[in-house]
Amino acid sequence: MFLIACPSEPETLEIKPVSFGTIGNASPNKKRLLNYLYDEYGSHIISGQMDTSWTSNTSMDMIQRVYTDTGKYPAIKGFDFIKINDGGADNGKQQTDEAIEWWNGKNNGAALLPGKAGVHGIVAFCWHWRRGGEFYTDSTSFRIPYQNGRLDKTSAGFAAITADLDKAAVQLQRLKDQDIPVLWRPLHEAAGGWFWWGAGGSAAFKALWEYMYDYLVNTKGLNNLVWVWNGQHKDWFPNPATVDIAGYDPYHNEKPQDYSSQAAIFARTLEMVPGGDRIIAMTENGAIPDPDACKTDKAMWSWFMTWNDRSGSTQGETHQDNFWTGNHHNTGAHKNHVYKHSLVITLDELPDLTAYRQE
Repeated sequence: MFLIACPSEPETLEIKPVSFGTIGNASPNKKRLLNYLYDEYGSHIISGQMDTSWTSNTSMDMIQRVYTDTGKYPAIKGFDFIKINDGGADNGKQQTDEAIEWWNGKNNGAALLPGKAGVHGIVAFCWHWRRGGEFYTDSTSFRIPYQNGRLDKTSAGFAAITADLDKAAVQLQRLKDQDIPVLWRPLHEAAGGWFWWGAGGSAAFKALWEYMYDYLVNTKGLNNLVWVWNGQHKDWFPNPATVDIAGYDPYHNEKPQDYSSQAAIFARTLEMVPGGDRIIAMTENGAIPDPDACKTDKAMWSWFMTWNDRSGSTQGETHQDNFWTGNHHNTGAHKNHVYKHSLVITLDELPDLTAYRQE
């Protein structure tokens, strides 16, 4: 358990206990990343941008789009294992290659901050897990094989799940081999029910989450994963020993330029955690919250992760499905306000995460 300074009035910061569920056998750089997140939580918000997982950087470079608009790079880049089980030969390799490059401070083969030593971009992964070619509940008949209060480990569905986890483990092992810590956010937005892993209810979801944790950590030995729970309802919170961070994905498509702090969602997410002792992150977003509002409202998210732009979009194109570029969700003025704000951490402001404290 750690003690964390949560934002209140500058003169009287409220001290609140914060825990990480999986720190015990963590890899060295996972410990360093957790300590860094702990040290910054309540004081700063770490910037993040989601990659386009369906194509390569050379075809559509979200990181360059952020830099073109703001002169800054995000500190976190989000990746997705959407190609793990799409019938092709990729199995997540391309996204893993780009994640390794990002950790090494590069993008499209070029150093992002030439002349600056110790540049390591933070890596985040989610997984739009395709089964039957799809991940939306209304597009696939696949469901978590759950009967009589437990996973049905004799079923074909369970065998398919294990086979897919093996594919993901191959790529995650490549990251572990270089001690690259990963903000790992599987089975996201489950309580919404729109993805198959949420269609069977909270008990089935928690059983799958806990099995996945045991399989990847204990069977596969992947101790470089920071487990980010994004179930979005308190009844879907699994064993706390399997969760490091709690996140929420607030989209407001009816009011796309809502730059408020989302303090009510921040508080609701904190209440989902038994004991309220986890760091809270904005794990996906359209509009980026105004850092000034976050500080005023005591809703200092650990990080934000702006979603990517639509396939085929061009730099600067305004469209409802372009979450970064253009002006539909985030105006140019707002993007610059956020990325140049003293409360927001960008890539150039990260410490060397291979030399940060472990204890």
